[in-house]
Amino acid sequence: MSFCVRFARPLLSNAMVMRSRFGTISALENDAQFDEAFNGAVPTLIDFHANWCGPCKILTPTLKDLVEKHEKEINLLMVDVDDFGDIAQEFDVNAIPCVKLVREGNVVGGFVGVKTKEDIETLIAQSLD
Repeated sequence: MSFCVRFARPLLSNAMVMRSRFGTISALENDAQFDEAFNGAVPTLIDFHANWCGPCKILTPTLKDLVEKHEKEINLLMVDVDDFGDIAQEFDVNAIPCVKLVREGNVVGGFVGVKTKEDIETLIAQSLD
């Protein structure tokens, strides 16, 4: 049985499993899906955003392109802060867009604001070392 470090409770068995799948781009639908991404062995970029956020609309296509380019190395999970404010608050998201790179229950990198494709590539490369 998997255990959620974040909420100190067992994970739901019907949660979307992201541990062994690479190149997944998905929008967050429930806490169990987040737990799987956060605790999984596959590095995952978590994009905290909102539909009304202009800079988010600029960054999201860049993130999707990079995940498609690194489809055998990384995943992307899109978290709408209007729908999942509790998770955003838990991760100290004070401004958006905010991207956290997570792996095996740890935040291993991240940034706030719009970054260049090259800057994000560097972050991804450092996480895969």
